[in-house]
Parts: sequence; C-alpha cells; structure tokens
Amino acid sequence: AARGAAGGGAGGAAAGDFAAGDKVSHGKWGIGTVVSVRGTGSDKELQIAFPAPVGLKKLLASFAPITKQYRG
Repeated sequence: AARGAAGGGAGGAAAGDFAAGDKVSHGKWGIGTVVSVRGTGSDKELQIAFPAPVGLKKLLASFAPITKQYRG
C-alpha cells in the first residue's frame, strides 16, 4: 500500500528501465526517442518524441505498448 515509496531503487522491471535518450518501439507510432522520465514504478511517465506527424507523446511506461530498442 506504500505507493511511490522513496528508495525504490532501480528495480522497476515491470515498467521498464527507461532513461532519456533510449530508443523505443511503439506498436502504432514506430520508433521514438525518450526525452524525459518522471515518477517511479507503475506511475513512471515517459515523454517520447516520435517522427512527424505523431510528434511528442506522454505515456505511462506500465501501460504503453512500447519496447526498449537500445540506449542512445
């Protein structure tokens, strides 16, 4: 019941270990670049830049249909 507890470490495997600069693949929008990461655990929000016309999107890492390609 401790949501957003401090000191969670780097074990957010369920939401993925995403960092700014990572390349990700989205099922609909293709390859994008992680611009920023906010929050922790299931509340981790990714801001990802996709090629035009999609543009910049904010997605929850735990729900978005994305997979990490490689670190930029």
